[in-house]
Amino acid sequence: MFKKTMKFVAATAILGICVFTLSYIYVLRTTINTLETDASMEKMRSRKYTDIIVGGSDNRVESDVLTKNTLYNVNYTVYDMPKYAPYYGQKAYENYSAITSRPSRQFKLQEVAYTDEYGFRIYEDRYLIAVGTYFNAPVGTYIDVELANGVIIPCIVGDIKSDRDTEENNVYSLSCACATEFIVDGRIIDPYTRGDVSYIIEGWDSEVVHIIVYEHNYFDT
Repeated sequence: MFKKTMKFVAATAILGICVFTLSYIYVLRTTINTLETDASMEKMRSRKYTDIIVGGSDNRVESDVLTKNTLYNVNYTVYDMPKYAPYYGQKAYENYSAITSRPSRQFKLQEVAYTDEYGFRIYEDRYLIAVGTYFNAPVGTYIDVELANGVIIPCIVGDIKSDRDTEENNVYSLSCACATEFIVDGRIIDPYTRGDVSYIIEGWDSEVVHIIVYEHNYFDT
């Protein structure tokens, strides 16, 4: 009887060890899969270029659609745009008169900007623009907005969209489903458009496919 009891105890112990081992392996595999999925999602979200752009070594520098605003010797990150059903390429605008906090970087940038003939606020031939926090681009960051038709709009971040005003990815505005908001003088731009600046400049009537964020900021110079 004693031997049978000992055999039962031993068998139970072995079974327990097997169950524990299998459970541990399952948890470990689940953790690894989760980490791999997170890494894959981050890779899909953005592509980090650690190489330096020098002269014509970067294919974007050789493109006909680029302007003199292409930055040289600056690292950059290319952000792919997440899908959002209501988005079809619209580009909203924000009146610069709404920026009233004098100590803010937004206000300081407006002090060195000027208004072009269409009402866009410009600094160093770059359009001042508001984007969401998805792009990790604080005010003053130099960015390029790449459209599906190949046009690249040189910009500088002049304001940040609030997370509460954007969808879950913090890219598109809930009010207008736009990815970009150009900062303008509303007194001038109103005759040209009502809410969408895509039709003001030839070639802008196209969806944004990438945001190129440079490691270069006006306030770091």
